Amino acid sequence: MTRSVGDPDGDAPVGRSERTRRVVVDATVARLRSEGAFTVEQVATDVGVSVATIYNRFPEGRDGLLAAAFDSVLDRLVCAGAVLTVEHLLDHGLEATLRAMVDGLLEVFTDEALVMRSALARLPESRVLRESYRVHEADARSRNHRFVQLGQAAGRITDGNTAELADVIVVMGQGLNNPVLLGSPQRDRLAGHLASALVAVLEPGGQTR
Repeated sequence: MTRSVGDPDGDAPVGRSERTRRVVVDATVARLRSEGAFTVEQVATDVGVSVATIYNRFPEGRDGLLAAAFDSVLDRLVCAGAVLTVEHLLDHGLEATLRAMVDGLLEVFTDEALVMRSALARLPESRVLRESYRVHEADARSRNHRFVQLGQAAGRITDGNTAELADVIVVMGQGLNNPVLLGSPQRDRLAGHLASALVAVLEPGGQTR
């Protein structure tokens, strides 16, 4: 279905150019979710704009559209990881906090499996995709570092190298994007095991190497 670039989106007022960009990105994500692929021409038709308009907004062409779609998925992952706060840790405990993170990430990886697959396949060749990945990964490492640091100060996370412990969370989170896990009929049990493994590393008295 063709969408109008003038449709209200319920957000704060934005300029026409930004509205067009958002609708184009949404259309790209929709194509990837349903088909696992797209062309600039298809997206232009879906949105009801010219191909030239898309290249004006995304000079890198298809890679620019893919990077923007990738950004939207990575933003969802950031939101899923935002549960890692010292407030949540103090209110709900380490196990519940880590399980909430695991469940949130799994939901995004499941919803966006085809978007992730398309973006990661192009990652080695695309500068814009690599940059998007680096920015979001750096943000996740920074947030996890703060979570571990404050958790240690509160006595809820084991003493140890804060940066290493934070990176364990990053690596575990990235590893959840695995077809063996996502397609398993026992996914909920596996997610519980993975969360428990993180607890074993991070809880006071846990063994880290």
